[in-house]
Amino acid sequence: MDRGYESYDVMAHCQEKNWSYIIRIRDGNNSMKKGFHLPDTPCFDEAFDLNICRKQTNDMKHLYRNFPNQYHFLPHNASFDFLPCSSRKSDPISFYGLHFRMVHLEIKPGFFETLVTNTDYSPEKLKDLYAYRWGIETSFRDLKYSIGLTHFHAKKKEGILQEIYARFINFNVCKWLTSHVTIKTPKLKQTYKICFSDAVYACRKFLREELTSFQLETYIAKHLSIIRPNRTFQRKIKSKVPVSFTYRVT
Repeated sequence: MDRGYESYDVMAHCQEKNWSYIIRIRDGNNSMKKGFHLPDTPCFDEAFDLNICRKQTNDMKHLYRNFPNQYHFLPHNASFDFLPCSSRKSDPISFYGLHFRMVHLEIKPGFFETLVTNTDYSPEKLKDLYAYRWGIETSFRDLKYSIGLTHFHAKKKEGILQEIYARFINFNVCKWLTSHVTIKTPKLKQTYKICFSDAVYACRKFLREELTSFQLETYIAKHLSIIRPNRTFQRKIKSKVPVSFTYRVT
């Protein structure tokens, strides 16, 4: 799971279903790891058997304060499906036991990430699995912007789901068609790849029978983009605003 979406509720659901997970968590005052006592080292690998509770009696406050790595208070406005949302003082204290590891590792020189996982993989294996997520990130980018999954034309749930499934099918068809195109650039110094946004445009025209299969292959083979490894950009967070139906991606 991506950074910023960590949740004890998600981890508990995975634990109940015997699913494996690797979630990268944020740094800072509002992060999940803020309430734990962690080693003061650049890298660490700590296992936790955490007892989650919604009660905040004096006895529980004592446990939260003195044993932060074993007990955690979860407020009633936080989603958690395995403990009652509200309780009276006379009700017994309920705990939910959550077992996980928290691993702080160096993904590249000078850059660190913190992962929570219920697997027993080594830190090196977790580092490799973390690197695989980039392919998922780029696929979501293509699905959202090249295919047009950022906006919906329907208003009802059934219509929105239909648009999502249609775009997934479109994405898979475009990936399948582009995978059969051979890139011929033996004399060029730089490495090239197929420009997926241009390929989506050509595939759309092909499905509408405006291009033949030969024209499609020729078009895709000509529209390439340079592969630039190890490029980094500062993330620019922009607020989302409603988009009129007239200007949405079709």
